[in-house]
Amino acid sequence: MEIGDMIEINRVTYKHWALYIGNGEVIHLVTPDGASSVAFCSASSSSSASLSCKGTITIEALKDVAAGDPYQINNYLDDEYKPRKTDVIMGEVDKMRGRTIKYDLLGNNCEHFVTFLRYGQTESKQADDFLEMFLIGSGVVGLTVAPGGSWVSHESMENVSDAKC
Repeated sequence: MEIGDMIEINRVTYKHWALYIGNGEVIHLVTPDGASSVAFCSASSSSSASLSCKGTITIEALKDVAAGDPYQINNYLDDEYKPRKTDVIMGEVDKMRGRTIKYDLLGNNCEHFVTFLRYGQTESKQADDFLEMFLIGSGVVGLTVAPGGSWVSHESMENVSDAKC
């Protein structure tokens, strides 16, 4: 495992994402009652059907975050984006650790967070797939998700150090 690798943790019904930062540790975005729950989240009043709440950026041992669930390195966007240099990633880690930011299941989740750290781009295949399934299931057709994910602007992650949630 190398610094900057995206770690996909299989929680059975969904995937939790973390970013490897060395020495067996990862940085990840968790909701108030843990990485696997949205119990403290509320329905968003925005036009998108989503859940939002606050999330905390934490650093923990990978084995503790995985908690016995299977995990793997999954840098699935390497063919689309160039990974950022280790010093840039670790600079972001230093700025973000311990921060509380807005968490949104479809727009600013743990996968968006780690793709931002690795690539400087926010994407969540899991959220995109869910939304596509939801739209098809509800009969809404002809809507496509823009490449690169349009759920969260790059600026929103860049300004995370200014977040006052």
